[in-house]
Amino acid sequence: MQNENLDKLYKDVFEKLSDQITNKDEGVLYQIIILVAPKRSNEICNAKGIKNNASLDDDLKINPSERQGWEILKTDVKDILNLFQKSIDRKRNMNPDQAKFEDIVTIACELVGETTCREYLDKSANLNTNTRQPSPSTLCIVVPALVVENIRENDLISAYDVEKIIDNSLYFLCTSPEDANFIQQHLELTDEDITTVSEQREIYVKININDGEEMIGKKVPYSLKRNLPSNGQLMVEKLACLKYLSVSGLENFNRF
Repeated sequence: MQNENLDKLYKDVFEKLSDQITNKDEGVLYQIIILVAPKRSNEICNAKGIKNNASLDDDLKINPSERQGWEILKTDVKDILNLFQKSIDRKRNMNPDQAKFEDIVTIACELVGETTCREYLDKSANLNTNTRQPSPSTLCIVVPALVVENIRENDLISAYDVEKIIDNSLYFLCTSPEDANFIQQHLELTDEDITTVSEQREIYVKININDGEEMIGKKVPYSLKRNLPSNGQLMVEKLACLKYLSVSGLENFNRF
C-alpha cells in the first residue's frame, strides 16, 4: 500500500512538472530539484554531483539510495527498485523520452523525500487558488564569462546560483521586465559564443524572477540578495557578450 501511495505521489509530481521539463535535453534532474526543493537544491546537487548541463542518460545514472548527509525518503533500496519495476508495464506504450522524464522525476522525488514532494504539490495547489499573482522582476547584470560558463539561456537556476552571479557582478540593475527590455536595446551585444571567449570577457545576463518585486530598485548587492525569493522561479532569458570596451547603455546600471 505504501508503495502504491508513493507511485501515485511521483506520478502527481511528474504531471505537475511535465510542461516545464519535457522539452529539455539537459539539466533536467537539476531543474526538477530546484523547483521541488529550492532551499536544499544546492546541498543535494553538490552532494550527488548533479549538473545543470547533464544529459538525460547522465541523470538516470544518479542513485537516490546512496545517502549523502541528508534525510531522504524512508524507504529501503528494495522498495525503490520495486517502484521502478512497477512502472515498467505502464511505460511500455509510452514515448521513450517521456518514460525517461518520468524516471528522472522519480529519482528527484527519492532524493528530496516524500514530505518535500507533498509540500511542493500543496504549495502548487495553493498558488493556483491564490488570487494574488506574483509580481515579476528582471535582474540585468554584467559578469566575467567565467562566472556563467556552465549556464545557458532558458536554464532554471537556483537562488544560490543567482547569489553567486550577484557577488561577481561588474554592473547590475533590477527593474521591471518592461524597463529591462528597453534598457537592453541600448546595450551593444554581440553574437559571439560565450563558451569560446576569454574568462574575463564581459557577459550580459538577464534573469527573470517571477516573484521578485522586492528586488526592484535595490542599489547594493547585499539588498538584492536579501530580497531574492528563495522559492521563486529564476530563469535565464538572455546571455550575450558585450561589445569589447563598449559602455553604451551601462550608465543605467549600478556599479559594484
